[in-house]
Formats: sequence, C-alpha cells, structure tokens
Amino acid sequence: MSIQGYYLLPHPPIILPEVGRGEEKKISQTTKGMQRIAEEIAQKAPRTIIIVTPHGAMFRDAISLSYEDAISGNMGRFRAPSVRMEKTINKELTKRIYELASESGIPAVLATDSMLSRYGAEFMLDHGAMVPLYFIDRCYTDYKLVHITYTPINDYDLYRFGIAVSNAARELGEETVFIASGDLSHRLSHDGPYEYSPEGARFDNDFLRLLQDGDVMAFFKMDRALIESAGECARRSVAILLGALDGYKFGGTLLSYEGTFGVGYGVVRLNVLSRGESAADAVRTVRIQKHSRNA
Repeated sequence: MSIQGYYLLPHPPIILPEVGRGEEKKISQTTKGMQRIAEEIAQKAPRTIIIVTPHGAMFRDAISLSYEDAISGNMGRFRAPSVRMEKTINKELTKRIYELASESGIPAVLATDSMLSRYGAEFMLDHGAMVPLYFIDRCYTDYKLVHITYTPINDYDLYRFGIAVSNAARELGEETVFIASGDLSHRLSHDGPYEYSPEGARFDNDFLRLLQDGDVMAFFKMDRALIESAGECARRSVAILLGALDGYKFGGTLLSYEGTFGVGYGVVRLNVLSRGESAADAVRTVRIQKHSRNA
C-alpha cells in the first residue's frame, strides 16, 4: 500500500498567526490537531503529498490536476503576503492519476498555466492547500505535491477517482500521504459567514461520526437536503479520500473539532484496520437510487 496516511484537515486562513493576529488562539485545539498530524507526516517522510482542495481552479464538469513543474501561492488575499510557498509537482504521479481516471471514463483535466489563462483563471496554490501545508512545512519539507481540485460531479465518479489515485500511487511505488482539505458546516452560528442553519451542527456530528465508524455506505446515503443546508466544502474531498481507501476497512480518529467562528473545523485521521471488500458497486447503486428519487 503506497498511501501511508489518510487525513481530513480544515483550511481556515485565520489559524495562521500571520492572518489571525491573535484570533487564531480561539481555535487552539484545531492548531494542536494540525500540528499533531504534521508531526505524524514528518515521521512517515512521504516522497509525495496528495491533496484535494475545494479552492483551486475549479472546472464545472472535470476534476482538475495541476500540471506544471511547480506551483506557488501566497496569502495576500488574507492580508498576509509574506506567507508564501512553492512546491514541486510530482508530474509522473499526477499524469498517471489522470490517465487511469480517463481510462475509467472519469472527467479529469491536466490543468496547465496556459490552459487556465485561457479561462481567465490563475495557476496557483490556493489556501485550501496552503493552510494544511503550512503546518506540515514546519516539520517536514522534503516532498513533492499532487494538487487536485474537485468538481461537483456525482459521488460515484468522485469515489472512482479516489481509486485511480490509489492505483496510480501503487503502480509507481510512490510513498504518499493523502489529505482531503475541507471545512464542515459554515452555518453553525448567526455570526458565521453563511446564514445560520440549525442543520449545520447536525451535519457536522453525523459526518464526523460516520468517518469515525468507517461507514462508507452511510456516508454516501446522507440526506441531500441536510448536505445542502450545511453549507460545507469537505464532503467531496472526503468522497475522493474514501475512494482511495476502497478495499480496506478503516476507522477514524477525531483529533479535534471546533466551530468557534461559525464554521466547523474537523481534524481526522483515518486508520486502516484490515483488508475488506470493494464498495464501488454499492456506491454506484446509491447513486442510481438517488437519481431515481430525484427524477
């Protein structure tokens, strides 16, 4: 198994001291959780970190894989331009993921600087990737990056894309860790960034419980109305992460959860327990059933 670790990490810019300027102390448990994961990853010393983010250059109908020699970004839009990073892209692994996804009929694109400029988008490292990597870089920097931006396609294709990620890493013998970047409900309080919804806390509780239980099918059967009412950006990242775990039984360890600023920040490690059966066909059946109910 070439993927050595599986994580859900949040990406609040305010957690960076350069951005928060003291406010980050209000989410100290999230900071501790991120630091602990960073230390674990440093001990694993992967050659490559694979990260799925909601905030890169997103296509409407295709998963985007950044494909240049390197990718860079800064936190200037959050009033901290001094926070900068540049990462070498593992182009071999990125291309193999793309090839396996395409062979399976999963819509994906290799996003280059010139391609994105034609769409008025910028080839850059987004905060969904930079915030988790900020903590990792404090402990470990000797890695290449696979930078993926999800798209709002169906869950089955997201899951199968995760399988392609795992298969590509295994084929190439690439030692990696997989990070699903995403925040939970943005509607936890009246002071949050979105309109308050009482369903926000329920979504977060259910979502985290299912990851801790390793219940893949219940995850994909979550009520659509509940998901939409939560205003989250983590579910699709995790759908891909679960695909990368296909064929394994796993459980989750919740290292921290806070909703101080009206947004749910969950730090979760998924722990492989044993070999299991593939859930791909069952995920496909759930998709068909949901489509039939909404037809």
